[in-house]
Amino acid sequence: MSNNENHGHEEHVDEVMGMKQGHGKVPRFLIVVYVILAIWAVTYALTAKGIDDRPAGGQTAAQGVSAEVGKGLTSACAACHGADLKGGLGPNLHGVVGKLKEDGVMKILENGKGGMPAMAKNSGWTTDQTKSVIAYLKTLN
Repeated sequence: MSNNENHGHEEHVDEVMGMKQGHGKVPRFLIVVYVILAIWAVTYALTAKGIDDRPAGGQTAAQGVSAEVGKGLTSACAACHGADLKGGLGPNLHGVVGKLKEDGVMKILENGKGGMPAMAKNSGWTTDQTKSVIAYLKTLN
């Protein structure tokens, strides 16, 4: 007599490719973990914001136009215009708003010019963010 017969229940055993395989129960703690993970996943999927839903440059849309916001956005400019924006591959940006006026700088930021890409479009800046970059550039003399 086997152990299974002694306890009054049968164990289901399959034979696959000559090997006996039993079907054990899933431990209760794993079931709890799976349920918690499923609840978390559904909650996360319903509440998380997608990448496209967030404002560009890590800025909130409610910040409006400010030189401080513009300063944070000009990190993208430093690759070509230098860390201090005094020139590098691209020209010195100190005094550029005085030379080209706000409209001229706005057009270059939106459309690009020569080797300069359309930064506002490429970076996904809003109009207020682009104006903030110009407000920051005004402070550089």
